[in-house]
Amino acid sequence: MKPALTVIAMPAAQSRPWWLWPNLLSLDAPLVALAWQEIFARALPVELGWTQRGLLAVCVWLAYCGDRLLDARRLPERPVESARHAFAREQSRPLILALGVGSVLAVTLALRITLPELFAGLALLVGVAGYFVLHHMQSTRVRAGRWKELMVGVVFAVGTLFFVAMNGQFTVPFLLAAAAWAGLCVMNCLLIAGWDRERDAAMAQHSLARRWNGMERSLPVVAVFLLLLVLAATRLEGRLFPVAAAIMVSLMALLELARRPNRFSSEARHVLADVVLLTPILTLA
Repeated sequence: MKPALTVIAMPAAQSRPWWLWPNLLSLDAPLVALAWQEIFARALPVELGWTQRGLLAVCVWLAYCGDRLLDARRLPERPVESARHAFAREQSRPLILALGVGSVLAVTLALRITLPELFAGLALLVGVAGYFVLHHMQSTRVRAGRWKELMVGVVFAVGTLFFVAMNGQFTVPFLLAAAAWAGLCVMNCLLIAGWDRERDAAMAQHSLARRWNGMERSLPVVAVFLLLLVLAATRLEGRLFPVAAAIMVSLMALLELARRPNRFSSEARHVLADVVLLTPILTLA
């Protein structure tokens, strides 16, 4: 007799808590991206327009929503235990329509940025699209998934700072702070993937967290290294202190979530892991 697959039943749409909806609609990632773009831009300082802010938000939303739809559609016969994938399956048609509208909006905004930004952005888009294909193709999904958290975290950080870098200078302090921010993104992805090990195994999803035994015990060491990076950046360039403060608070919050994961439900943990990356709002306010 085959063992039954344990699945966490998803609540009906009307019983989903209000705090879950930004995650279900893939709005949390764009908010995080905008917050970090803004804090870096103000610290350096770099002048950004609403076109650049809007294009970042739309592109991040397209990437996250599209990835979620592809994940949900790839497993049509299996039950999905996460709220975000269940929602993507239930509302696939409206979300696909929204992706079309978002794509048109992204193209419209892209035509309003400078040519250097456009060409560099297209190069970044090709890289992201290539990883998308590798991650979702049956023949390459295993190899691409082995480094999923690293790739997603770094690409997210690079995309967040794309317009800041294009309109600023590549100084050593900026690169150190950017590396610390990228490391924070990777740490966030690793923590979430660690919580999802059982679900990923049931869904044949491959990840770095599944292969890294004792990953949670290594996170404090990673956090200390990132802290040293951002402190070095601040020592060289005092204007980066708000960035350093936001990174430090986010690191401490992520470590607390890693230390006490059972204090919250599975969905609450996923939401909080992204909420703790909104620390730039505290310094911007």
